[in-house]
Amino acid sequence: MKRTNAQHVTGSLESKVIAILGAGKMGSLLAVSLLRDSGVPAGRIRATVRHDDNARALEEKLGIKVGTDNLAAVKGADIVFVCVKPQYVSELLQETRAVLAPTAVVISIATGIATRSIEDMIGDGIAVVRAMPNTACRIGQGMTAVCLGRHVSKSVLADAERMFAKMGRTAEVDEQLMDAVTGLSASGPAFVYIILEALAEGGVRAGLPRSLATLLAAQATLGAASMVLHTGEHPAVLKAEVTTPGGCTVDGILELEDGKIRATLIRAIATTAAKAGRMAPRPHPA
Repeated sequence: MKRTNAQHVTGSLESKVIAILGAGKMGSLLAVSLLRDSGVPAGRIRATVRHDDNARALEEKLGIKVGTDNLAAVKGADIVFVCVKPQYVSELLQETRAVLAPTAVVISIATGIATRSIEDMIGDGIAVVRAMPNTACRIGQGMTAVCLGRHVSKSVLADAERMFAKMGRTAEVDEQLMDAVTGLSASGPAFVYIILEALAEGGVRAGLPRSLATLLAAQATLGAASMVLHTGEHPAVLKAEVTTPGGCTVDGILELEDGKIRATLIRAIATTAAKAGRMAPRPHPA
């Protein structure tokens, strides 16, 4: 991947001014994580939303400056998070590019918007990082994939990874894989919740109280995922450890296979990834 020697802001993360444009669910989560885990003072974080009443409520909740003026938020910022929906990215960057410092770093979490497109919107030479976090970042157990624009230095990458690492695990990926990452990592938790809900319902059907069934299902899901991460074993190997000959688990697996759960989940990821690739706004004809 091509990188340049552009002189972007260096120094400790705690000394930088950070703007979060679009402080919705994920934008607010980023602000909370920066305040809680990264040691960035509240006075160095700014955020924007579209409406004044939301700004006042969020400012009181987070304890940071929140407004509706994107230009004011970006001016003088060292790191600018773009957290708006894909269809608003172009308008937002065109609005703020004049006050964006040439040494600033732009980190976009907008689905489907390529780093090259963002570079074209804001001007060549500015460091752009594209990131795809998921909602488990809220409790420090998330997953964030990042890909790098053409002007990202090692220090910029280190800052981005440091921020997202406070929310869970991170991985650098080739940009051509980001739609697949979106389908699996960003949308995947919703699919897991459906599975978890179904497991709990199965426990209720077998006679368990709903609260206990949900607890057992959630802990079983957490434990299984943790086993994969901590052991590095393939899920099929770990499945075999549970599936004893002549035991009850293999009968349950047969039911899952009869219901085509494996094929259904594979198609769900493929469908979601394909949709992610279509979410970037199409350019208007000249």
